[in-house]
Amino acid sequence: MKSWSCDCARNTLGNALGMAVLACVLQACAVSAGKDPLKSLSNPGSLPVVQEAAMEKLDEAPTPEYISALKRIMWQPGFSESTRMAAFDRLVKLDEPGLKEILRLQLPKLMALSWRRTLCELIVTHQWTDMTPTLVRAWSVPMAAWIEHDKDRPERIAIEQLNGKNELTDVLVKMLIESNPITEANLRLRCWEMLQKIGQRERLVKLLADASVKPEDRLLSDLRSCAGELGIVPTTMEEILWLQSLLATKNIAFWAQAKAATMQLPPDVRAKLEIRELPIAVAVSTFKPELLAKSPAELYQLVQARREANGSRVVSPSFEGFGGDYTENLYEMRNKLSWGDLASMAIAMEIFDLPNVRQDMFDLADRDMADRDTEYGGVIRITSDGKPAIEEMKPRVQGNDLRYEASQKMFDKAYTGLFHFHLHCQSYDNKQYAGPHLGDFAYAESTRANCLVFSFVSRKELNVDFYRHGPMVVDLGCIARPGKGG
Repeated sequence: MKSWSCDCARNTLGNALGMAVLACVLQACAVSAGKDPLKSLSNPGSLPVVQEAAMEKLDEAPTPEYISALKRIMWQPGFSESTRMAAFDRLVKLDEPGLKEILRLQLPKLMALSWRRTLCELIVTHQWTDMTPTLVRAWSVPMAAWIEHDKDRPERIAIEQLNGKNELTDVLVKMLIESNPITEANLRLRCWEMLQKIGQRERLVKLLADASVKPEDRLLSDLRSCAGELGIVPTTMEEILWLQSLLATKNIAFWAQAKAATMQLPPDVRAKLEIRELPIAVAVSTFKPELLAKSPAELYQLVQARREANGSRVVSPSFEGFGGDYTENLYEMRNKLSWGDLASMAIAMEIFDLPNVRQDMFDLADRDMADRDTEYGGVIRITSDGKPAIEEMKPRVQGNDLRYEASQKMFDKAYTGLFHFHLHCQSYDNKQYAGPHLGDFAYAESTRANCLVFSFVSRKELNVDFYRHGPMVVDLGCIARPGKGG
C-alpha cells in the first residue's frame, strides 16, 4: 500500500508540474505576441491563443492599422472561427460601419462555409436589416454545398428572419423596383434572378404587365419589350444582360429579324422560347428557313437520321466519381431537347457538311495542337448573306492548354452569334477529353449560351458535341478532315 501511495503522489506531482509547464508555455506565447502584436495578429499561421492575446494588447490603444487587421480577419483564409468571432466583437464596438462595409464586399465571395453561416446568424442577432441587400447578393452566388437544398442557404434564412418568412417575395420585389438603377444595377438583376429561383415567375409577369410601375425605368422597359414582343421572360441575370445587348442600337436590325423569325415558329414553340434561341431562329431564317415551320418532333427525326448516318459511336469523357447524369446520347436526351436545341444541332450538321468550313475548323485545330499556351475558341455565326463563318477570338488569359477563358469581346460578338465554341486538341488522339467537361458545363450554366466543343479523336477526325445549361449535351458524331477532292 505504501508503494502505491508513493506512486500516486509522484503522479499527482507530475501532473501539477505538467500543468505548470503548459501555463509557462502559454505565458511565453502571450509575451511573444506582445513584442509585435500587430504582426502576430495578422499572421493566419499564428495560434488562436496568440492572436487573441495580441488583440488584448492592441485593445489598449486601438489604431487604424489594428482595425484594418481585424477587418481582414473577417474574410482572409486561414483564421480560426474563434479568432474571427473575437475580431467581429471588437469591430462592432470600434467600427460598426466599416465592419458592415467589409461584409458587403466579402460575404458574397466567402468560401469558408461555416464562417459564412455564422456571419449570417450574427447579422440576424444584431438585427441589421440594412444588410438585406448584401444577403441577397450572397444568396445569388451558387454554392455547391447547398445547390440542391436552397431553403437551407444561411443567407435566405437570415433574410426571412430579418424581414419575416412570408415577406421574402415582397422584399425582393421592392428591392428590384426601388434600388438605384445605376449604383445598384447588379443588385436589381440578382433580385430578379432570385425571384425566378423561388418560383415567382407569375409575380414578375404581373409586374411587367403593369405599365404604371416605373414606366421610365430602363431595366423594366427592356423586360417589358421582351415579354410583350416575344413572349419571353428572362430567367437569369446573364439572360437579362444578353437581352439588353440585343436591344442596343447597334443590334436593332437583329432584334427586328428575331421578331420576324420567331413569328414563323409554331405557337407552342414560341410560348417556351429562351433568349439563347433568338440567334438560332435568326440563323435558321437566313440559312435554312424551312426549319422554322418544323415541330420539335420533326426536327428530332431529322437530327436522328443525320446522327445515324454519322455512325452510332459516342465519344465521351469519363466523369467517374463525380456523380450525376452526363449521357451524350441523342436518344437518351430526347425528352430534354427544345426546338432551339434541335434546330441548332441540325444547323451545325449542315454547316460542317461544307468542305471550306470543315477546312477552317481543322486549320484552327492544327494551330491549337501546336500552341501549348491555351485552348482556342470563338464564335460561329451565319452572316447576313446566309454563309457560315468561324470567328476566332483570343482568350481573356493564356498560359493553360486545358482551359479557354472567353473575353468580354467574345461575349459581345456571341450575343448575335449561333454558337460559342472551343477546342480540345492537346493531341490527335484526345478521346478521353472529348466532349464538354465539368468546367464547360459550369460555363454553359452561367452564360446560358449554345455551345460546341471540337475534340481530335484522330488526325483526320474531330468529334463534335453540342451542349448548353442543364447540363444537356449531345454527341453529334465526327467530322472528317477534307481531302484533296473536298
